[in-house]
Amino acid sequence: MRRWLAAPVVLFAAIGLASVSAPRAAAQPAPPEEESFLTADGVQLKGVFHATDKNAGAAPVVVFMYPPGADRDMTKGDWVGLAQLLNKNGYHVFRFDWRGHGKSNDIKDTRRFWENSYLNGAGNFNAYIRGGPPRKPVKNELFVKDLTKPDRYFPVYLNDLAAVRLHLDTKNDNRTINTSSIYLLGAGDAATLGMAWLTAEWQRPAVFPAPGLLGLNVAGYEFVPQRLTGAFPNEGGQDFAGAVWLSPSRPASVPDALVKQWVSTYSSKIREFNPMLFLYADKDAAGKKQGEFFFNEVLVANPKKTSGLKPLDQTFLTEVKGGQQLSGVKLLGNGNPKVEDTILQFMTAIQKERAKVPSKTRGYNNPYFIDLRFYGFKP
Repeated sequence: MRRWLAAPVVLFAAIGLASVSAPRAAAQPAPPEEESFLTADGVQLKGVFHATDKNAGAAPVVVFMYPPGADRDMTKGDWVGLAQLLNKNGYHVFRFDWRGHGKSNDIKDTRRFWENSYLNGAGNFNAYIRGGPPRKPVKNELFVKDLTKPDRYFPVYLNDLAAVRLHLDTKNDNRTINTSSIYLLGAGDAATLGMAWLTAEWQRPAVFPAPGLLGLNVAGYEFVPQRLTGAFPNEGGQDFAGAVWLSPSRPASVPDALVKQWVSTYSSKIREFNPMLFLYADKDAAGKKQGEFFFNEVLVANPKKTSGLKPLDQTFLTEVKGGQQLSGVKLLGNGNPKVEDTILQFMTAIQKERAKVPSKTRGYNNPYFIDLRFYGFKP
């Protein structure tokens, strides 16, 4: 099932993945823990943490991301089966619900949420929420059905991802996990959010800036990218060990030129330091086309010799044989372990080297915004 689109060869042999097996122990895993955390604009998100018992304090973490949308939440699809497989092989897994999805409905700080216009972090995009101001009293819950234009609201989910990073870094500082190696695993439009998130992370310090770097009259780290005084330390993007995208897609509201610009202009290091695996079913024409867009046009993984770019030997575009027209999270489960095994093999090959990356104290205490305007998003 594993081959390059450009040439009919088995792609994983090049990086030694074929020899990795996926053991399936009979022992039952520890039950996952439900957790809550806040975004910079005051929304309480709900997540589930699946802990591995293998060298837990030094173990990497995999973040699952489903595509936002009506009737979607983290319980839909066989995410749990994959989480258990990863746990058995030494990976923590974190799943969460986007704002307005599943159990992530509470606006804990209504004033901050509705009156916020801070760098368009959420303020102007709130015009797409039915029942918002000037309604009195202000609404203190958010549901996907409340969005009048879900496609236009799409960029705001980046602030959920910023909150996820802070939540995981807090665990890191408590020596529960090691955020020096974070893997992303998403489906559909989550690939676009993931690419934008990586762009922002490459412009954010991985460790809280020393007081002298924040600048005069600056209370703390408040948004990405935030201008710092002096050298820019420890780029956050280097902590992302790799990403796997199931039937990756780009919503029509996000121009293809903008996605390409994130990598070519803002964060070219994504190509070199963040390996990716794009998976699509053999009869999923749309998934193939979108995968080719990310692989060939965004990352330029197999560039022309005249481009001056290096080929990406750890980034792959892979057809799932026998997947028929299955798309996104539906590629998981279905009694066929090939996709799960392929994902595990991809991460295992990377983690052989990433295991040498030491943990570091992050020091962030408060949620921060992502400046959506900087990355080309407008309400």
